Amino acid sequence: MNHSIDGDDNVGPEVGTERNRGLGEFGCSHYRRRVKLVTPCCGEIFWCRHCHNEAKHDNEKDVKLRHELDRSLVTEVVCALCSLRQPVGDHCCRCGVAFGAYACTLCPFYDDDVSKQAFHCADCGICRVGGRENFFHCDTCGSCYSTKLRGRHVCVERAMHQNCPVCFEYLFESVQPTAVLPCGHTIHSSCLKELERSDSISVCACCPICKRSLQDNSATWRYLDSIAASHPLPEEYVGWQAEIFCNDCLSTCTVQYNLVGLKCGGCGSYNTRRLALVPAVIRRSGGQNQQEDSQGSMLQSNGTETVSRSRDQAMHLEERWSSEEDRQLEAYRGSPEGSD
Repeated sequence: MNHSIDGDDNVGPEVGTERNRGLGEFGCSHYRRRVKLVTPCCGEIFWCRHCHNEAKHDNEKDVKLRHELDRSLVTEVVCALCSLRQPVGDHCCRCGVAFGAYACTLCPFYDDDVSKQAFHCADCGICRVGGRENFFHCDTCGSCYSTKLRGRHVCVERAMHQNCPVCFEYLFESVQPTAVLPCGHTIHSSCLKELERSDSISVCACCPICKRSLQDNSATWRYLDSIAASHPLPEEYVGWQAEIFCNDCLSTCTVQYNLVGLKCGGCGSYNTRRLALVPAVIRRSGGQNQQEDSQGSMLQSNGTETVSRSRDQAMHLEERWSSEEDRQLEAYRGSPEGSD
């Protein structure tokens, strides 16, 4: 398949013609092609942008010399068969050979492997693989997505124009498959699998950007409910409250403090962040009541004793939570149900 200068997909010449000499016989580890790129940034010649970036960025020892190729700036190519240096085109000006079974002079991009079903997306401004009919361009997210996600994904402004939150590779031009998370953020599919494996030891896997749960954790929340119900709080915690932010429903609320976890009062998720502790207020029966100040000394008050402890004190109390509960939670986290 050839791609003309105006961006239309055209069927290339039949195998055996002059234009198809050397088909699949030339190229690098990244692409089979019959042309090399003259890189304007350093004036050298490489098979493709990946070959250039590996040599001039990944393997360049001098940090000041490291750079990557902007392939849209390439204006010259070199024929792999006759070595003629010439302007970007889809075939050689001298020997007539096609530079690729698929050739896009807009990018420029060439590939003899048509099984990848490469196509040029005018909105993305680059070539994609996988077949034009299998993708649509999301204007908000700023990239091509699988048609399976049409109307079924959360749009995030320029979601693909970000680095992968795990490996930090720029996602928009990455050749690796990309996954769209329930929250709309994007990540390499392979990095997502690695993240899910590493998060199997925790209660739930979350988006590394916004911390929203990646799956339905209702079974996990029910289990934590049972743990909390079967293990009363230590006396020093009774009456404490916590202000929390829920990473799943994005709401803020005040709930009863619990060492097992802080459950959202809206959606029931335990995937929450503690914003503040609200001290317990204990009313004495008869007599004058006292209030404890920030230094721990008792202050006289008219009717209440406020048990006020610092964040460090609260963390110290949490460490005293019995090892029995820790063992139960660890056993659950390692079970098949807890890993889903």
